[in-house]
Amino acid sequence: MAEHETVYTITDWYDGARRGIADLYGKPHYYENPWNESEQDWSEIYFLKLLDDETFALAMEDWEIWLRWERAFKDGKTTQETHPALPEDKQRHEQLKKTLAERLVISPEKCVKATAEFVYGEPTKVKWQKIED
Repeated sequence: MAEHETVYTITDWYDGARRGIADLYGKPHYYENPWNESEQDWSEIYFLKLLDDETFALAMEDWEIWLRWERAFKDGKTTQETHPALPEDKQRHEQLKKTLAERLVISPEKCVKATAEFVYGEPTKVKWQKIED
């Protein structure tokens, strides 16, 4: 049976985690949950792509920028208009966003496919069940 693994980020949320970074077999992977057009609902299958160290570090840097924004927003120190980065982080966030948009791309034909059981909390964990092709 699969173990619960670390979820580092949830960068897209809609009724659950749809995109982000989490460990699979103890190594960071970008995950994406596609929309199933025929069922008009989210697929039960997630696509995962192993991340190299540099891409993982860049993604975590961008996540830290968002976490600073979220803390400031909750503390009433910034407004929704500044989302997703504080003014002092905006330029770096834009650089990271561009780089990550090129690197965090999954080919459905060349990825790991798995179902996910997320356990939301502090920290959030996930149990993947790999689907054999």
